[in-house]
Amino acid sequence: MAIITVIGAGNGGHALAADCKLGGAEVRMYEFTRFNNKVKGILDSRCIRFEGIEMNHENFKRNGTAVIDMVTYDMKEAVQGADHILISVQAQGFEDIFEELAPLLEDGQTVSIFPDNFGSLILRRIMQEKGLNTQVIIAGYSSLVYGARVTDFNNMETNTDVVNVMYRENEIRVDTLPSSDFDAYHSASKEIPALDATALVQGDTVLDIGLSNVNVLLHVPAVVLNAGTIENWGIIPDVGNTGAIYDIYAHGVSPSVGRVQYAFYQEQVAIAKAFGVGICPVEEDVLQSRMGLIGQMMFGEDFRLPFSEPLDQTTWLPAPKGTRFTMDSRYITEDVPVGCIAAISFADVLQVKTPVIRAMTDLSNIMKQTDYYDTGFNLETFGLEKMTAEEMVAVMRTGN
Repeated sequence: MAIITVIGAGNGGHALAADCKLGGAEVRMYEFTRFNNKVKGILDSRCIRFEGIEMNHENFKRNGTAVIDMVTYDMKEAVQGADHILISVQAQGFEDIFEELAPLLEDGQTVSIFPDNFGSLILRRIMQEKGLNTQVIIAGYSSLVYGARVTDFNNMETNTDVVNVMYRENEIRVDTLPSSDFDAYHSASKEIPALDATALVQGDTVLDIGLSNVNVLLHVPAVVLNAGTIENWGIIPDVGNTGAIYDIYAHGVSPSVGRVQYAFYQEQVAIAKAFGVGICPVEEDVLQSRMGLIGQMMFGEDFRLPFSEPLDQTTWLPAPKGTRFTMDSRYITEDVPVGCIAAISFADVLQVKTPVIRAMTDLSNIMKQTDYYDTGFNLETFGLEKMTAEEMVAVMRTGN
């Protein structure tokens, strides 16, 4: 039986922990007291209910209540002796998390980051700065394995957290850092039950994986171009209602937004091409459909929901009661400083023009009254600032 440590207790952390336990692994969950604490209700019971339609091509289902083996605020306790460490946290937490995690890693462990968001580069950089030569395999994923939402937590009456899973990805893009570790990782990953129904598709370096993150592509244009509706939703007459949460897929995508998303994607493709690496293929007509890439993940490559048809929200991700979508969402506060700024930083190395990505960033800066160019991820964050493009790719592919 594999021992799996899940770092993080948000949507992804809850889903990964419950799924792996239901799949037969020993599971430990680590939560950070300094962040949003979502495990108060299960410290003693350790119960997470894994539910939802769990849509996927193979009709794979794994619903049920999992009693995981450990819920702890002690990272050393959680990591020591584990076979696999699964990380699902917001990217802005990577620096602090990896500073604490790096010295605790042990030879033979694998570390999987869902999604990578260039975190594999940050972890390797921190290990190098600390002079750590621990023989671990680090893998970065382009997304989480599921569409998941924690719908109940810190419930002191039931002592059971609930995570709803709308879909489970049938395949997912992943690579290791360096890429030369992929075959070993692919073999070891068969011990991770969360991947039981999901095929691993190797990307072409973790730069490919970072540029292939669908969150940035789908979220940023759909939020920036709908700011007025988001802020007025349910507040002024005839704009939304207080009984329904604003949802970018149900309310924010349209033919015009889809065209901006595709232009955004074409700039990501240009960056990948300039560096000579791959990127997840996205067809233009997919972004001219209401559910976009999410529809393909749920219903298959040929699925398209026309913009003339509404999204059936009875099969969509539920939201906790009283939830309101705002411009403070991670769709901006994470995806812009992480996804957009990182892409621009790589583009600048080879003078690749990124007017759409920059426009989304500039508008976000104005709306949020901040400077994501200053606070976002860049080449220095990744330890690549002194390298040529060729050297960066070589490091990602071979470690040399």
